[in-house]
Amino acid sequence: MDKNNRSFGNLLFPLILIAAGIVFLLQNLGLLAGDVWDMFFRLWPILIILLGFNDLFRNRGIVGPTISIGFGSVFLLSNLGILNWGAWMTIMRLWPILIIAIGLEIFIGRKNIWLSTIGVGFTLFLLVAGLWYTGGVLGVDSVVKTPAGMQVTSERIEQDLDDAKSAYVNIESSVGELVIDSLSDDDIFIEGDIYSVEQETITESYKLSGDKITYYLESEWYSGSNINFSDINNKERLSWEISLTEEIPLFLDLSLSVGESDLDLSNLQISEFNLDMGVGQTTITLPNGQYQAQIDGGVGQTIVHLPDEGEIELNVDGGVGEVRIYIPEDMPAKIYVDRGLAGLDVPTLYNKDGDIYTSSNFSETKDHIILYISQGIGNISIRQE
Repeated sequence: MDKNNRSFGNLLFPLILIAAGIVFLLQNLGLLAGDVWDMFFRLWPILIILLGFNDLFRNRGIVGPTISIGFGSVFLLSNLGILNWGAWMTIMRLWPILIIAIGLEIFIGRKNIWLSTIGVGFTLFLLVAGLWYTGGVLGVDSVVKTPAGMQVTSERIEQDLDDAKSAYVNIESSVGELVIDSLSDDDIFIEGDIYSVEQETITESYKLSGDKITYYLESEWYSGSNINFSDINNKERLSWEISLTEEIPLFLDLSLSVGESDLDLSNLQISEFNLDMGVGQTTITLPNGQYQAQIDGGVGQTIVHLPDEGEIELNVDGGVGEVRIYIPEDMPAKIYVDRGLAGLDVPTLYNKDGDIYTSSNFSETKDHIILYISQGIGNISIRQE
């Protein structure tokens, strides 16, 4: 190991300390607005990027630096809003880049720092090109493209409401876009269109017991199916477009493995709501009422619009990504926050007590929202609307 490589490794930790000291100094002098710790939570991926460069210069590897610099950069750009969180759907498809990196490391070896740098640069270029081509950049909607050579088919679903007074609804979509809204027709329980291909099996089950409906709509892909992510015409995408009745209370249990969801539940009667997300972006508009809701996210962005009336307890358990909650300005709310490496943005008018944030008009004896948010990596944003 030469002198320059040792110098870079020895300087990494002091550079981090110097940068942190400068930030705190500017904050104390009033030259830097905002919460410094929240800024650190937002910018923490820079540390992973620096560790990747340190690994490159000290060990002259390609695989390790590619993973550290690549993932650190994606986390950082997602936190800053430059990449949408749907980019993570694409990254899952770009795993062969690691095989390329391994091959380059074996071919080049660890003898020449310049060749190693070129190898890392090439693999990162492939990552950037893949994200750009498949629509991971902010402002481009990532949808699921039909596998090459396959034809999208449309399947219509429709079930009558009969004399039901309540319903349990379980919808499990594996890959694609899930759109749910309300249905004003008082004779129809559910209707919609499913766009799929021959590799996907759709299973529907409807049962009326007494005055309660139990309904299942599920999807399963054959192993070995090849799915691509791209910005394409709506007619070619894999999607479920479903409308549910407004006439009866619904226990809604939803699951989406990979894809995007737009769930406008604002006109539905919800008795309980569960959503399990894998990878993707989800926008949810919850209705008025008195109920509990649970949202479990994997990797991606979750946006929730809360109502201005009702008694609602919402638990959001995020993994990696962004959780953005919109609360009506006059709606009383209490927020419990549990976060790992996640930034936090809460309206300044909320009273803070440790990790609990309470609106000045909060009271559990009238309309209110109790919100539990847990986020591992990413960002939490509470906004008023």
